[in-house]
Amino acid sequence: MSEKDFDIILIGATGFTGKRAAKYLKEHAPDLKIGLAARNESRLSALASQLGYSNSSTFVVDTLNKETIDKVAAISKVIISTAGPFSLYGEQVIASCVEHGTHYLDITGEVDFIRSMMDKYGELALKNKCILIPFSGFDSVPADITAYLLSKKFRASETLQIKAYYKTKGGLNGGTIASMLNKFESGESKNSRDPRLIMQNNGQKLATPIGAHAFGFNSDIKRWSAPFIMGAINSKVVYRSASLWKDLGAPYAQSISYSEHSSFGKWYNPLAFIALSTLLISLQLLGPFAWFRALIKKMAPKPGEGPSEHSIENGFFSLKAIAKDGLKESKALSMYYSGDPSNKATVFFLCESAITLVHNLDQLPPRYGFLTSTTALGDLLITRLETRGLKIS
Repeated sequence: MSEKDFDIILIGATGFTGKRAAKYLKEHAPDLKIGLAARNESRLSALASQLGYSNSSTFVVDTLNKETIDKVAAISKVIISTAGPFSLYGEQVIASCVEHGTHYLDITGEVDFIRSMMDKYGELALKNKCILIPFSGFDSVPADITAYLLSKKFRASETLQIKAYYKTKGGLNGGTIASMLNKFESGESKNSRDPRLIMQNNGQKLATPIGAHAFGFNSDIKRWSAPFIMGAINSKVVYRSASLWKDLGAPYAQSISYSEHSSFGKWYNPLAFIALSTLLISLQLLGPFAWFRALIKKMAPKPGEGPSEHSIENGFFSLKAIAKDGLKESKALSMYYSGDPSNKATVFFLCESAITLVHNLDQLPPRYGFLTSTTALGDLLITRLETRGLKIS
């Protein structure tokens, strides 16, 4: 088998998200050579047979065994991983990709883990001309694109304040819940509060977002509002992009703030607001306690399980973002995708990002190391996503 014989190899293919990603790649990237990798050989063989992959395209890989990861990293242009929690199962994959100059994408939301990976492997990734794009799912492609496009609507602003309001419909799969609980078990939930955690150390200024932690009726959108559950992750990715673009000579603004909020019903119907607010407060207060995490594990889907196909297909996410500069000039952006955010949308963003990367490897600017969706793929990715079903206005 020749070096880099595969365009993409998917690690974690037999998991709940991995199965959907394997199916998506089969249907939407027929021109690319795709490989599937997972730990369980019998489940992997059954999945390949079901989706029409050849036996020569399957690889038994243990994400804790670097030797098995090296074998697939050596023969693929791009590795994408859905095998989380990434702080438990991700380091050897990243290490192998960096050593072999293989590009990498994942769907993690574990910012503390990525900070440690940047510190360990960032310099070698630059040396080996390796592109790594973590946060390539619903966390955090929509947020990254939103801030990137809104920043272009202003000219050399001194300050830029962006607020994004989300509406979502869908369910969580077992892997996502396991990753969320692992943040409390590992202590990452405490360590990752620094908004500058994954930024470049280049002097990009941040302002404190106004009302980022507010619960109540929001007069800007005339809706009940609470902090968006993924806002603490997505804001850090936006800030990393801002600091990277500053290095590239295209800063968003001298100082930027970004916050995310959930948007609920009108003033006369606060029930959804009360329910989510109770959930958020409970997670923050009780998440550090082992008994609470054990209770969630009993009630929630197990890793490998998730919502029904009907629920996934009938979900959606929409966001409306409003940006204001120091002169109080205001610009807005809307985004919509039909499909469960944590499952269908995540697979869509991950796979289309990987396909965009493979198709444009010879055209991309020479940027390497730990990047974000916009700094790695920019308008090429946005154009592709819009032609595949993402609505931006």
